[in-house]
Amino acid sequence: MATVVDFTDATFPTAVLKAPLPVLVSFRAEWSAVCKALEQELPKVATERAGKVTVGRLDIDQNPATPPQYEVDAIPTLYLFKGGAIVASRIGPASKANVLALIDPHL
Repeated sequence: MATVVDFTDATFPTAVLKAPLPVLVSFRAEWSAVCKALEQELPKVATERAGKVTVGRLDIDQNPATPPQYEVDAIPTLYLFKGGAIVASRIGPASKANVLALIDPHL
């Protein structure tokens, strides 16, 4: 089973922007019920698309430098990065099917 990677302000430039595979980043907060619901879906996505996409999350409270760089002002925000650029996004609640629909065209 593939795992969901925890990104930080320090690891984001290398782990996301310079990654060889597309990277799905969930900008989230521990206190958000909507984020917690999405958290249950991300490991399923990581497992089903293992080797094709990296799935990760960034806690906006513990890592305050990165979200403003990408104009994250609502959570959860999902961004799919490819080649260091955002190629797809979704804000708000999402099912596994929603997440797969977001990433699959870019794999």
